[in-house]
Amino acid sequence: MKFMMTFSWAPDTETRAEAIARFQNNDGVPPDGVTFLGRWTSADLSCGFGLFDTDDPKKLAQFAYAWNDLMQLRLVPVLDDEALASVFAKV
Repeated sequence: MKFMMTFSWAPDTETRAEAIARFQNNDGVPPDGVTFLGRWTSADLSCGFGLFDTDDPKKLAQFAYAWNDLMQLRLVPVLDDEALASVFAKV
């Protein structure tokens, strides 16, 4: 199943430095069992979202836990248009 993780933050310089260090240390990559489909960040760096695919949402919770001390995260399951069309066809 696909999941979208949105993030937002208004970091101070210390928080920003920590986030950059983690990201550069490859901590922006989710754990095994989660396929990373892409991440998009606003040009002002205040927010963004990542798209992931996994059958084990606990792995995404693990990934979110590693970042939730630096930013606000929201993790929701999402459907692409094809999957949504099949839902509409059944109702």
